[in-house]
Amino acid sequence: MPFVVTSNARIICAHGGQVQLIPKQTTVSIQGGMVMRETDLMGAPIVGCPVVPSTNSKPCTMVASTFPGGSAPNVLAVGMPVHLDTLSGITDGVPPGTISVVDPGQRVVQA
Repeated sequence: MPFVVTSNARIICAHGGQVQLIPKQTTVSIQGGMVMRETDLMGAPIVGCPVVPSTNSKPCTMVASTFPGGSAPNVLAVGMPVHLDTLSGITDGVPPGTISVVDPGQRVVQA
């Protein structure tokens, strides 16, 4: 079973840039990290993407979208589905990059 993602997670773009996790709720936490919900990653900033800007490329600077299947529809935090460590998505990079969870930020709660 996949782990629930918290604000202590490490999520990166395909090039190694770090997604900055800013939870929109501050009620539900696991091991000191706020639980990340379905809408929390949309527009999240990405820092440190090493892609060199050119006429054909742009570094990843934010999460553009997450793909279906990266949250638990039956596990809610403050009324919204929680993100799981199986989540993936795309960035605003050119060409678009992907995001993936390297570490969910906790190893206690699975969904």
